[in-house]
Amino acid sequence: MEFSLEDIIEDLTDLDLAILQLLHAGNNDPLKGKVAFQKEMFLIADYIEKIREQVEFIPHTFGPYSEVAENKMRNLKSLGLVKEKYHEYHITPNGVAVLSKSKSAFTEEQIDAIRGYKEFLNDLSRDEILIFFFVSYPDFIEKSAVYERVIRKRIPTALSLYTKGNVSLEKAAFLAGLPVETFLDQARE
Repeated sequence: MEFSLEDIIEDLTDLDLAILQLLHAGNNDPLKGKVAFQKEMFLIADYIEKIREQVEFIPHTFGPYSEVAENKMRNLKSLGLVKEKYHEYHITPNGVAVLSKSKSAFTEEQIDAIRGYKEFLNDLSRDEILIFFFVSYPDFIEKSAVYERVIRKRIPTALSLYTKGNVSLEKAAFLAGLPVETFLDQARE
């Protein structure tokens, strides 16, 4: 059975629209896989209350994880609004059309935040994403099977984040688990 874009729009939730907004941000740049998607949705839910009310994040192998968000992504793919190619998520032309025809669920400030989260995380490697979330949100590491591997590389990973300009000196030192002065000494070596 074929659905019209109007039928699809009528049934979309704010969470669906947040996912489409995320994929549309940054000139429709693709989203780099499931780990990045989950972490971006976590940040969005942390910032936008009505999204937080629709998802629940639990500790998982790679940190915060929401089955609801994953199911929403799967549904958007089945509707033809999102496609997955080479482990990246892309918004389709129909996804862009639906988003543009939908009544905006978000303020400009919220849309800017979504864009900022995507720009930030899309610039990070998987280990950089993981160290950022494991250290910043320790309540979500209890089920992680990769935590020990990632945390062993926390200093070089934090150095990479800092030298690329992704995080401030203070945040990099925090991620490395070092005082700022000691972290600076590491950065000079």
